Amino acid sequence: MKFRLLYDKGQEEFVGKTLLPASEGLVSHYDVYGKGTAEELDPAEPLLLYLSDLQLKELLPGLAGTGLRIALLPHPGAREACIGMGVDTNLQKAIEHLREAPRPVRTDLLYCNGIPIFNNMVVGQTFRLTSEELPRSGGFWQRKLGFLTRFLNIRPFRVDVEMPNDRKLKTTVAGIVVSEHRKSSLLSRLVLEDSSISDGRMHTFLISPRSVSEMVHSAFRSLWEKNKLPPFGAHVKTSGMRLSFPGGERDFLLDKVKYTAREIEIRIGEKQLEIFPGAYLELPEGAGESADIYRTQALPSGEAAQVLAERKLPFIRHASSEEFKDLFQVLRDNARLKNSYLVLMVLSTLIATFGLFANSTPVVIGAMILAPLMSPIISLSMGALRQDKKLITSSVSTILAGLGVAFASAVLLTMITPIQSAGSEILARTRPNLLDLGIAVVSGIAGAYAHAREEVAKTLAGVAIAVALIPPLAVSAIGIGWGDLSVFFGAILLLLTNLAGIVLAASVTFMLLGFSPLKLATRGIFISLAVVAVLSIPLALSFNQMIQEHKIISQLEGMETEMAVIRDVQVQGLSPMKISIRLVSEVPVGDEYISRIKELIEAEVRREVNLEVVTAIAR
Repeated sequence: MKFRLLYDKGQEEFVGKTLLPASEGLVSHYDVYGKGTAEELDPAEPLLLYLSDLQLKELLPGLAGTGLRIALLPHPGAREACIGMGVDTNLQKAIEHLREAPRPVRTDLLYCNGIPIFNNMVVGQTFRLTSEELPRSGGFWQRKLGFLTRFLNIRPFRVDVEMPNDRKLKTTVAGIVVSEHRKSSLLSRLVLEDSSISDGRMHTFLISPRSVSEMVHSAFRSLWEKNKLPPFGAHVKTSGMRLSFPGGERDFLLDKVKYTAREIEIRIGEKQLEIFPGAYLELPEGAGESADIYRTQALPSGEAAQVLAERKLPFIRHASSEEFKDLFQVLRDNARLKNSYLVLMVLSTLIATFGLFANSTPVVIGAMILAPLMSPIISLSMGALRQDKKLITSSVSTILAGLGVAFASAVLLTMITPIQSAGSEILARTRPNLLDLGIAVVSGIAGAYAHAREEVAKTLAGVAIAVALIPPLAVSAIGIGWGDLSVFFGAILLLLTNLAGIVLAASVTFMLLGFSPLKLATRGIFISLAVVAVLSIPLALSFNQMIQEHKIISQLEGMETEMAVIRDVQVQGLSPMKISIRLVSEVPVGDEYISRIKELIEAEVRREVNLEVVTAIAR
């Protein structure tokens, strides 16, 4: 089969020196493209076009419905047409493909306000980092990172959508993409499994994220979740659509060329062209007319749409009025003092106290699960965040009442219990450090997130176990019952650390989830941060002491001497330093050898040591 070549006059030298020799035997004759060319073409003669996108947009509407068979070659200015029709950008490969005589297919032609769309039309900001070509002028950083400014300053806009069958939609979106088939845009590639250029339908994607972070998260998730619409996206598959913008004219990109309009009419011209498909054009078998699709449930409407259009897209999603209302109802209810709350506080603390005396970790964990203290603390964090005095007062009253009755019951149990020695479960809660603060902070984040998201509320029991509020309360009561102030103060410090860490972390989490503007939240977060900073001083000292102890243990554990090996090293104090070890040897060791061991240890740790030694014989 031979073609009539129609080429761009601006590429005449290239055509003569390169294109014609490469296409020898494929081209019967050739002409320069000019106005009025369409009327001069013979429908029986296939046409080979070496034209730019702009020239193709001028020519093809005139050829619509004529039955003239068309093939494209990769002109340097026809990138969008090549993508839309699957043409290889390598000229030699494109020509070789045509030599294989592909069968022509009848395809649709997509129009936007009467102008053909070869690839896609974009309004606003979609998953592209920028909706416009960045200027080549400006400094290095402006050229390289200028897209971030635009990406972080997305402003959603109102749009009215009219669809076939009298369907109408009034919403607010960040961006709109219209494409004819799957390979025409990033969104269509992510969402569509297959598509056709001849089914009489186009694909419109409207995205309305509530925050920049939500948009970024969805973009990353799309790397492994294919063929899935973003949770804030809509997909409409129809033969036509009208978009109007109540806010006034809007810029949009049609095949990367900028236009401006207040109304955009998009329609499909069914099977208007007969083309020789490019090597990369997807042509599903049996492609024909398909049903319309209207997946618009994720788009905001009414008041939510109006609120979204009033400001630029926040970096972190702001909670909707419904989410805010539902959460506040739960938190206000949690902040109220109830008999059931007091009963559970007493029972959980008594169980924890028994578990601590029995040195039983499972029993202590059971007490943590039963304890209801986490809920009013989360309510307090929201009250502090929003400066809600009523919620703060109610939460503090409930927390203090619960702590008071639980503390009194644990003191009473300690006084009637004959056990007077501290096991490992008790001692573990008398020396809090920065690690405990870290646990409290993460638990506060988890608690706030679990309250804000109903789908993860079931994890609250796990949060309660992690933060361990009741055991230090029970240990502080044991310290009072024994009259041991060191146990009391250590456990109280741990309890206060957990409380302050949870309140601070939960407040920040609620703010990031959009339940309070930063301006309102500043005071509450500053106060919480100040309390945590004060508590961090003794925690940091304790943490430093723990590090020193672990360093000494690592230095001495497994040390081999002439007659024995040092095992089970324990640091029982740093000032003065007291170390307990077990000497394992094959023969009994005497006082003289133990004195030599003490000298070796003092030389290793470079301090005077009070040494406690247990000897063991290995046979």
